[in-house]
Amino acid sequence: MGHPISRHFLRGDPRSVVRRGCHTRFVRRFVTFDLETVADEALVSAVDGEPTRSYGEALRRVLAERRARTGGRSDFLPLPYHRPVAACLLEAVEEGGVLRVTDVGAWTDRGSDEADFLARTWDRLAGAALVTFHGKGFDVPVLELRSLKHAVPIPGWFAARRGGVIVEHHDLKEILSAQGAASSAPLDLYAKLVGLPGKEGVAGADVQALYAQGALERIAAYCMTDVVQTFLLFLRHRLVDGAITPDGYAESTALARDALPQLFARRLPAEVRAVLEGFVERCAPFFGAAERALRAG
Repeated sequence: MGHPISRHFLRGDPRSVVRRGCHTRFVRRFVTFDLETVADEALVSAVDGEPTRSYGEALRRVLAERRARTGGRSDFLPLPYHRPVAACLLEAVEEGGVLRVTDVGAWTDRGSDEADFLARTWDRLAGAALVTFHGKGFDVPVLELRSLKHAVPIPGWFAARRGGVIVEHHDLKEILSAQGAASSAPLDLYAKLVGLPGKEGVAGADVQALYAQGALERIAAYCMTDVVQTFLLFLRHRLVDGAITPDGYAESTALARDALPQLFARRLPAEVRAVLEGFVERCAPFFGAAERALRAG
C-alpha cells in the first residue's frame, strides 16, 4: 500500500465532489498545482558518461558544465533533467461569484510509482482551470516530459490543443508581469507584497539537498505553502481585475482561512502537518486586509 501522502493526492477527497442538480448555477473548478523536483539520477549518469561515478559526483560535474555554458549565470538544469519528488494541489470551486476551497492534496515519491502519479494527476487536471506560478514554463512541461519518459498517454491533453481548444491556465508569473512585457519577480516577493509570509526557511534551491537527507515531509510542506499562497494571490488578482466583486473576494478569503486548517488535518499526514503548524495564522495580514475591505465597503 502506498504512502498516505500519495494516496490522498491521487484519489481526491470524495467530499470535495461538486454535485449538480437540475437548477444549480454554473460551477467552475480550479486546481492550483506545484511541483518540486530533483535531478533525474539516470539522466545525470547518462549525460556524465561514467556509470561507475557516484550520483553526487556526476551531478556536481553536470552542474559545473551548466555554469560554464551560461558564463556562471545559472546552474538551473534544462527541463528534461527534472524528476518530480513532491507535488501539491489545492482544489476550489467557484459558484455565484465565490470561490470555495474543497480539497488539498500532497504526493511524494516515497511510496508511489511516478507513472501512476502522472496518469492520476492528468485525470485531476482534466476539465479544471489550472492556477500556477510559472506553470507554463516549468510545471506543465515537466509533467509532459515525465509522461514522455514513462510512456504515459495523455491524449485528452493534446487533443484539446490539436482541436484549437485553449486550456484555461492562469500562470501568475505571466499575469503579474503583463504577459512578459514587464520584468517578473519570484513568488516570495509577490506573496510578501500582499501580506503573505512567502518563503519560510526553504526555497526551491534547497530541495535537492533536502531530498538527499530524506526530508520529504519538509519538501511536501514547503510545496503546500507555495500552493496556498499562489491560490490566495490568484484570489487577490481576481478582485483587482474585476472577475469577482469585493464581497465575493472577502467571502472567498474567509472561506479559505476557515477551510484550510480543517483540510490540512483531514488530508495531510501528521509529519507534513507538523511542518505546516501555524502557517495559516502567519497569513493573517493577508486575511485581515480582506476583512477590512469588506467592513469599509
